[in-house]
Amino acid sequence: MTITRLRVAAAVLGTAGALVAAVPAAAMSGGQPVTDPGTAPWVATLALRGDGGLLQRAGCGGALIAPDRVLTAAHCLDGVDPSRQEVHVDARTLSKDPGEVRGIRGVSVLPGYRIIPSPANPDDPNDASAANDLAVVLLDRPVTDVAPLPVARHRPAAGTAVSFFAHGTTGHTPDWRDDVLHRGELTTLDAGACTAGTPATVDTASVLCARDSNGSGGATVTGCFQDSGSPLVQGGALVGVFSFGGETAGRSCGEPSAAYFADPAAFRAWAYAPALPREPYPGGAPTVTGSPAVGGTLHCTAPAWNRARGGNPTTIRYSWATVTTAGPFTIPTPIAGAEGPDLTVEPDLSGTWVACLVTAANGAGTVTALSTAVSVP
Repeated sequence: MTITRLRVAAAVLGTAGALVAAVPAAAMSGGQPVTDPGTAPWVATLALRGDGGLLQRAGCGGALIAPDRVLTAAHCLDGVDPSRQEVHVDARTLSKDPGEVRGIRGVSVLPGYRIIPSPANPDDPNDASAANDLAVVLLDRPVTDVAPLPVARHRPAAGTAVSFFAHGTTGHTPDWRDDVLHRGELTTLDAGACTAGTPATVDTASVLCARDSNGSGGATVTGCFQDSGSPLVQGGALVGVFSFGGETAGRSCGEPSAAYFADPAAFRAWAYAPALPREPYPGGAPTVTGSPAVGGTLHCTAPAWNRARGGNPTTIRYSWATVTTAGPFTIPTPIAGAEGPDLTVEPDLSGTWVACLVTAANGAGTVTALSTAVSVP
C-alpha cells in the first residue's frame, strides 16, 4: 500500500465529459489484503460513470459516515463534474464486486480548503501539500445495509496505533493497483515529527501524520496513487482522510515516508451538518456552436445548473482545450490564451479535436464541465 496525493496539475476527464481529477491520486504500497467480508464495509470508492470495469474507472477512496453521505478528500472533487461521477460502497474487489452503487446529489467542500505550493519547489504541483482537505459527498439514495463509520470526536494522540484502508496503486508492476481492499498498520506522529519529514508546508491544525515504523507484511506501508480520500481508522472511528504523502519529499511509491491525513475530528460538526451548502451542479454538458473550420469562430454556452442538487454559481469561467482519449478518460490540453466563451480557430488547431470547459464556483466548491469535442478539419 503506497499512498500519494491526487495531483492538482493536469485535468483528466471521462469520455462523457466528467472531470475526474488533476492527475492520479494516492495509493497503498505494502499492507495486507482484507479477506474478511465483515471488515471495513464502509469503505467507499469514487469512480467515473461508465460501462467499463470499476478497476479501470475507479479514482479516490472515502468512507461512509452516514447512510446518505461519504467523506473524502477535497482535492478529489475540486474542479470535477459530480454529475459524471458515482460512488461504490463496500466494493471489496474492484474487478468483480461493484458494491452498493450510488449517484451524487451534491458536493460540499470544507471552507478553507486550499492547495499549498511547496516552499522548496513552488512550481511543481506534485510537491504541494493541502489544508482543510475534506469534502462531503451527498448520495442520491441512502445505503441502508452498511453501518456507517462514525467520525471520531478527538484526534488520536501521538503514538496511537491506527489502520489505513485503501485500494490504490501498489507502486509495483504488473499489479499496478490493489484490486482487493488492503489494510496497513501505522502509528500517529507528533507535530514535530510530522513537519520534519517533508519540505512541504504542513498545516498541523488540519493535518495529522502517521507512519509505518515496522513494515506490514514485509513491506513498509506508504502512500502512492489512487487512494486519496481513503480512511484512517482507530477504535471503530474515522480519524483521518488521506491527503498527501512522500511525493512532497521526492519519495516514490514504497519508499519509507510519513502519510499525511486531513483531520475529520476537527471538522466533525461540519461533516454532519444537516443542511450543507453545495457547490454548483451541472445540469448537462456545455454546448459548442459555430464553425470549426480554420478562421471560423466557435462559441461555448454554459450548461443549465441543477438547483435541486447544487448552489448558484458566483463565478463562471470559460476556457478551451484540445482533447485526446486514453481508455475511458479524456485528456484536455489547454489552448494558450483561449479564455472566454468564443474561440477563433487558428491554423495550428487543424486536425485536432477541440472542446470548451466551463468552470463554476461558489463558497462550497468548484466544478468543471467539458463539452463534447468538435473536430477541426
